[in-house]
Amino acid sequence: MSEPEKTTPESEPEKTALEGLANSLARPEGARYLILRDVQIGVKPGYILRKVGQAYMVMPTGPRMKEYQGMITLNETGAFLFQESQKPEPTKAKLIEACKAEYGASEEEAGEAVDAFVLQCAECGLFEFVTKILDTFTGKEITEDEFKQLKQ
Repeated sequence: MSEPEKTTPESEPEKTALEGLANSLARPEGARYLILRDVQIGVKPGYILRKVGQAYMVMPTGPRMKEYQGMITLNETGAFLFQESQKPEPTKAKLIEACKAEYGASEEEAGEAVDAFVLQCAECGLFEFVTKILDTFTGKEITEDEFKQLKQ
C-alpha cells in the first residue's frame, strides 16, 4: 500500500470533522476502519408527550404502537428536553443552551443532563442511531454498502 501524499499547510485542503478525527487517532497496527455510532438528535415521528398527574409520559401513536409497546416516563427536565428536541434542527448545543436558559444550569450541568437524555432517548428508540464508517488511512467517510463490499 502506498503512503498518503504529503502536503504542506498551504496546500492542504480543508478537512471535514471526520478527516480531522482520522488524522488524530492512534490506531492499532493494521486497523483501517473506524465505525462510529452517533445519535441523530430529534424525536422520530409517531411519539407524543402527555402529562399524567405529576408524571410526563411519552407514548407511541399510529404505526409506532406496533414497534414500541409501552410508555416512557420522563421527569420535568426530560419533558422539557423532549419538547426542545421536537423543534426544527435540534442539536446538542441547542439543547444545552435551552437547558441553561430554562433552569439556570451551568454549562457542565446542562451538558450532563443533555448527554443522559440523548443516550436514554437513543436506547429507547426515540432518536435514531447513525453509523459512520471512517477509512483511517484516507480520512474519508465511506458508506455501509462500500464497507460491506470491501469486507467480501
